[in-house]
This record gives sequence, C-alpha cells and structure tokens, in this order.
Amino acid sequence: MRFCAEVKRSTRVTGISAGVIATLAYPSWIAFDYLVEPQSGDDLLPLRLAVMVPIVVCTVLLLFTRFGRSHPELLMLGISLTINFGIALMITTIETHYAAYALGMSLTMYAAAFLLIWAPSYTAALGGISLAFLTAALLLSDPVPTDAVTTIYFYFGTACALSFLGQLHRERGAWREFEVRFALEREQERSSALVRELDRQSHEDALTGLANRRAWDEALTRECARAGRDGGPLSILLCDLDQLKNINDQLGHPVGDTVLKTVGRLLLTQAREADVIARIGGDEFAVLSTGTDLLGGTELGERLRATVESETTAATGLGGVTISVGIADWEGDDDSAETLMLRADRRLYRAKVTRNVVCAGDPPGFV
Repeated sequence: MRFCAEVKRSTRVTGISAGVIATLAYPSWIAFDYLVEPQSGDDLLPLRLAVMVPIVVCTVLLLFTRFGRSHPELLMLGISLTINFGIALMITTIETHYAAYALGMSLTMYAAAFLLIWAPSYTAALGGISLAFLTAALLLSDPVPTDAVTTIYFYFGTACALSFLGQLHRERGAWREFEVRFALEREQERSSALVRELDRQSHEDALTGLANRRAWDEALTRECARAGRDGGPLSILLCDLDQLKNINDQLGHPVGDTVLKTVGRLLLTQAREADVIARIGGDEFAVLSTGTDLLGGTELGERLRATVESETTAATGLGGVTISVGIADWEGDDDSAETLMLRADRRLYRAKVTRNVVCAGDPPGFV
C-alpha cells in the first residue's frame, strides 16, 4: 500500500536523524549528570557510552540494510527503547533527583509523538515497555520518596497518554491527507488518459483504426519539411476503392464497412512499419513512404494493388475488390505538400479511368 510505504520512508528518515542526534547528544548529557548528581557522574559515564552501542547499530541498520528499509519502525522503536532503558539504569544508580531523570523518558515519548508518523500501536508499545523499565528501576533503587514516585508516574503517565493521542491524531491526519492527494493524482491520471484518448481519436479513423485526414496532413507536412531540408526521397500513394459505391448500394453499408476495414488491414500488412497509412476520404486511402523514390513507390503501389485483388474474395458478390493507385514523389526544393498531393491525385484520377491499375507518371508533354 502506498500509504504504508510513505510512512516507512518517513519513519526511516526520522529514525536515521534520531540515531545520529542520540549518538551525539546522549554522551554529552554527562554534563547534566555532574551538575545534578555529581557523586554519581563517574558511574554514569560508562553507562551512557555502553548504551550508545545499540543506538549506533540501529542507526547503521537503518542506513545501509534492507531490513532498515523494510522495518524502520522496529529499529526506531529500538532506538527509543534503548534511550529509555539507559535512563532506567541511571535511575538505579543515582541517589536523588529521580524525577529529573525520569523526565528524559517523557521527552522520548513526546518526540516519538510529534516527529513520527507511524502506527499508534508503536507509541503504545514504547510507552508500555518504558513504563515497565521505569517501574523496575524504581523497585531496584533505594527507597524512593512517595512524592517523587507520584511525580514520576504522573508526568510519565501524562506523557504516554498525550503521546498516544497525539500520534493517533497525526496518523489519521496523515491518512486523510494521503487520501486527498491520492484522489487528486487519480483524477489527474484520468484527465491525462482522457486527453490522450481524445488526441488519439482526433488522429485516428474510427472505422479502420488507421490515421485520419488530420494525422495524414500533419505527417505529410512534417515529412515534406524534412525532405526540403535533407533532400531525401519521399513518395505518397493515393489508393481508391473501385467498387465501394456498388457494394454499398447492392449489399448495404455494413458490408462496405467490412471491405474498408479489410483493405486497410491489407495495406498495413504490405507497407513498412515506418510508413504512414491513412484513410483520408470515404473510399480513399493514402500511404506516406519516407526514403522511397518514385520507382520504389511504384513497386509498393503495385504490391498493394495485387494484394488487394488477390486476397479479397468474391464474397461480396461483385467478383472481388480492387484499388486504383496514383503515385507522386518529392521533386525538389520548389515542391510542397500541396503540389505533391495534387500530382498524386491527378495520377489517381487517370488510374480510375481504367481501374485496378497503378499510375506513377503524367502523359508526354504534360506540364
């Protein structure tokens, strides 16, 4: 779940920071020991240094191991409990000021509540286990005055309760924020998908799935500009179905639509993957073949014509389906997309006179 993954990342970052801070701050608090419990300072210093070992180990695990990435909550809990366990051991060593040291446990609880966004169960575990440490420390210490015990449990119990409630509130707030952000992201994804679908539909012929006239015009303009810069060969083929009107009139438009889809599929199978195949009119298809001169375009046109003639059967009742093809190629810097289309359309018109033929040139003397 994404929310759990985000919580883990946040906990890991906080745990690493807490480990580094504890590594630096925990030993430095020896100054507090000599100030508050000067008679116990020498005994507390090795204790503080010993407690640093598991804190450093947990921090290293958080930084460099897979376990630290997958279970940062456990390691963060380990750092916090180590700090409180060390404080509990100090309480058994000192002679007075028990409440002052127990206050350090309360600080750990507050820090966990206001710096971490983990499950409240971890805060509850930290409070419960720390309370057990504290109780054991007080039992193992010299008799602690009743007022000191009361003060310690009051403040630490208050810290546990407030920390749990604060953690619960933060966790729920983080979840609500995540839900809002996730809903916005999903809405953005839906909007992006809708834009992509609208763009696809605006460039795709709904019946055949080929490029439509808009996509054809854009591709032709782009490739003509490229040919004008680079001087590379470029051919276009205009293909017109010879019998579509008769099919629609005698067998109905559903059969005519099937013929259009079949011809479109055959054109796709014979053309190159880089070629642009488009349906630019009711019964007219076009092929844009880059890197192909007039001879290559003629060979492609003949292959398309023969394929359509041989692979469309007499199932229409009209003796099969044929296409007429007009071909034009890029003729130099003075050429353009418009003149290229005009030449191909003129040759298609000549091919339509005979039908089922390929026309790639103009009559002698034609200007």
